[in-house]
Amino acid sequence: MIGAILLVASLYYAPWIIRTLRKWIYQYPYVVKLPGPKGLPLLGNMLDLAGDSTAPMKFWSKEAEKARAKGDGVFCMTLFGRVMTFPLNGEAVKSICESTEELTKGKDYDFLHPWMGKGIVFAIGQAWRDRRKSYTPIFHNRTMLEGYVDYFNKHARVTVEILGEVKPGSTIDINMMLKRYSLDAICESSLGFTFNVQRNPEHPYILSVDKFAYYLQRWTNEPQMWITWIWYALYHYTGYKDCLDTMNRLTQEVLDNRMAAVKRGEVDLDAEKRPLIDHFIAQYEKGDWTYEELHLECNSAIFGGHDSTSCTLTWVYWALATQPEFQQQCYEEIYGIFGDSDRDCTHDDMNAMKFTERFIKETMRIFPPVPLIERELGADFQMGKYLLPKGSEIFIAPHLVHHNPEVYPDPFTFDPDRFLPENIAKRSPYDFLPFSAGPRNCLGQKFALHEMKTIVSWTLRYFSFHTDRKLLDQEMRIEVVTKTSLGCHLQVTPRKVKK
Repeated sequence: MIGAILLVASLYYAPWIIRTLRKWIYQYPYVVKLPGPKGLPLLGNMLDLAGDSTAPMKFWSKEAEKARAKGDGVFCMTLFGRVMTFPLNGEAVKSICESTEELTKGKDYDFLHPWMGKGIVFAIGQAWRDRRKSYTPIFHNRTMLEGYVDYFNKHARVTVEILGEVKPGSTIDINMMLKRYSLDAICESSLGFTFNVQRNPEHPYILSVDKFAYYLQRWTNEPQMWITWIWYALYHYTGYKDCLDTMNRLTQEVLDNRMAAVKRGEVDLDAEKRPLIDHFIAQYEKGDWTYEELHLECNSAIFGGHDSTSCTLTWVYWALATQPEFQQQCYEEIYGIFGDSDRDCTHDDMNAMKFTERFIKETMRIFPPVPLIERELGADFQMGKYLLPKGSEIFIAPHLVHHNPEVYPDPFTFDPDRFLPENIAKRSPYDFLPFSAGPRNCLGQKFALHEMKTIVSWTLRYFSFHTDRKLLDQEMRIEVVTKTSLGCHLQVTPRKVKK
């Protein structure tokens, strides 16, 4: 019986084994010349990554330090036949980020395809260029950005109201609060509709998004999930499919309602201030997008617009709470702009928050929200003096680049002045990568910074945040985004009563 099972398994996996061996035979002569840890046959460096979700970043940081000590600008590791090269400085990153040919995302993004299809996140070639062109006006037009800020203000007011209901001096889970704020803000700015999860935390949409992210993290970190039949038998139909179905159904309901409103003449698709969904529907009406693409782009906007933003905000509030002197500087700047008023934050206010922006950027340097940016090479690729083989993958880990002591002296010291204009001018733009860089950089970075400045300015007007912990007590858990290893429970103290 056991022999029969092994025979069937070997026949089933024979094509994969043959492909892997062929690829490895081709790549091996390259791999032996690249700096980095030498792993076990087939398993590669799997045992080095074993442990909880903080283990990968610890391992990568250790290897980056070893490589730099030897004067190397990259290191390479292997895992189950996959060859992964990590660039360690802006010059190495520049070579891949500026490539107009090597734009294919890595294998770990495959999990997201059923939710987001081949839209802006995954498209390559001319399809990606066309989609990028259609998106650019959405995020670079001041009037459009001002419209999005209206939504940010609306939901930031709700956050302040919820914090005002907390007993003074109580400790709250700031991460969940910010996740709900971000989801409400992105849903209304992208779909023109809010699920109101700040006031309805058990809403099926946010529960499904959280569970979907959990399955994505497991799929990325647990190699048994890469085996198709195990994935389908143990995970796909036990949770993943339910999450996907729920999210798609709710997006479909919102999309159908919006398109019905367009047909009734209740929505102006050409309005200067409009949610993203109206721009998407306009592309569909012109025949540039299919209905499926329209639906998938709505999903992409939601996922891309809330998870990394809420993660960044969690780190920002952690940095505020652990460094009261910087929190005070942010508060004084914000008070200088708003005084005792409870007026909305405007686009001009954003430009006036110079120190607060530097504080946010320094937080993203030390705790970048995205753990990895992956590319799969379609041809041999020259990265400085290193030749990387076709079929291998480049893993850009912003944390490793952001902690290069040659660019950021004393890199674990928190210093917002690193982002003064004169200091930025001394660095390569590829030395700071929270939004990636080059042709495939994040189009929504202004959008995200506006959203973050809005909620920070609203909450600091009314509350201060405290913890007995120190900034670097937190380690980074590698999931879909980088999460805090200790959670983020902060004490909240009112500054004044909201009018």
